[in-house]
Amino acid sequence: MIVCLYGKTCADFVEPVALDLEHVAKILGTAIVPLTVEDAIAAPWRWREVERVYVLPFDVPRQLPPLLEAGATALVSNLFPRAELVNPFAVQELCWDKLATAQRLLARGVPMPDSLITDLADDARQFIHEHEHAILKATHSCGGEGHVVVFPDDEGNIVGETHGRRYVIEFQSSGSTPTLSSGILSWPPPFYLQRLVADVNRRGVLVPAQILRAYVVNGQILFWTERYRERCHRPSDFIINIGLGAKYRFLPNVSEEARKAALRAAEVLGVRIGAVDLIRTGSEGPYVLEVDTDGYHMIIDRQFKRMPAFRPQFDFDRFIAEAIIAPPAAIGTRVHA
Repeated sequence: MIVCLYGKTCADFVEPVALDLEHVAKILGTAIVPLTVEDAIAAPWRWREVERVYVLPFDVPRQLPPLLEAGATALVSNLFPRAELVNPFAVQELCWDKLATAQRLLARGVPMPDSLITDLADDARQFIHEHEHAILKATHSCGGEGHVVVFPDDEGNIVGETHGRRYVIEFQSSGSTPTLSSGILSWPPPFYLQRLVADVNRRGVLVPAQILRAYVVNGQILFWTERYRERCHRPSDFIINIGLGAKYRFLPNVSEEARKAALRAAEVLGVRIGAVDLIRTGSEGPYVLEVDTDGYHMIIDRQFKRMPAFRPQFDFDRFIAEAIIAPPAAIGTRVHA
C-alpha cells in the first residue's frame, strides 16, 4: 500500500493535491491512498504494512496514544514501520530551514546572490548600506512570508517593507521571533540577508529581475514557470511571490546555466521531488534563491493549474504519482533511517 499523508488541520489547501495523486494512480492502474495523520493515529494497526509514504503538511496532535512518540519523524516511523519515505524528513527539514539551505548551497559552490548570515547587528547594517537594497529573510519560511525588503533611509535608519507596509528595522541582540510595536519591527538574530537582485531601466529605476522555478522529479526538470508582477510601485513589490500577488506563466526554454544551477541545487540538498527558485537579470545570474519540497512543513504551490495555458505536460502531480508508484529501488530512505 502507498499512502499520501496529510493533516486535517491543513486539509483545505493540501487535500486537493492528495486527491489528484489518488486520481492519477487510479488511471495508472494502482492506488495511492489519501490518509490524514489523525485517521492514521485512530487506527494505527491498519497501516503496519504500508510500503511507501508521501508527506504533505500536517500538525502533530497534542494528545497521542501512549505507544506513539511525539515529533513528526518519530510519529511517522511508529505509524508506518515498514514504509519508505519518498522525501526523507532530513530533506524536508533542510528545505524548511533557510539558513541551513543557504549554508549548504554556498558551501557546495551553488551560485546564490551575495548573502550574509550573522548574529551581529553592525554587520547586518553594513551589508545593507553596501548593497543599498537587500532582502531580510526569516530563518524558517516559504511562499515569500517572512521576507522584508530593507534599505537605508535619509535619516540613517534601516527601514523595511513587507505586504506594502513600511517599518523601521531594529536588529536585536536576542529574541526568538520578530515583534512589531509602534512602527518598529524588532528582528532577533541570526540575521539572514541577501542582496536584492534587480535590473535598472533607462531612467535609472530599479525593475524586478526574472524569477524562475524549475520543477524537479528524480533528477529531471519537467518544466519551468516564471513569477512576475505586471507593475511594481514600491520596494515590497520586489518580493515576487504568488501568495503576495504575483502571477505565473510557463516558459518553453531557459538557459543551460539555469538548468545546471537548478539540478545542482536539488542534488546538493538531496531533493528527489521539489521546486528550485532562481533569479536572473539581463546582465547577471542565474542565482539560486531557495529549494522547496512537499513535506510536513510546506507544500509546493500548484496554482499554475488554474492557468488557461495549463497542459498535461505541466501536470506536476502526474509526474509525482508516477515517481511514487515506481519500483522500490527508485525510492528514498526508510522513515526510521
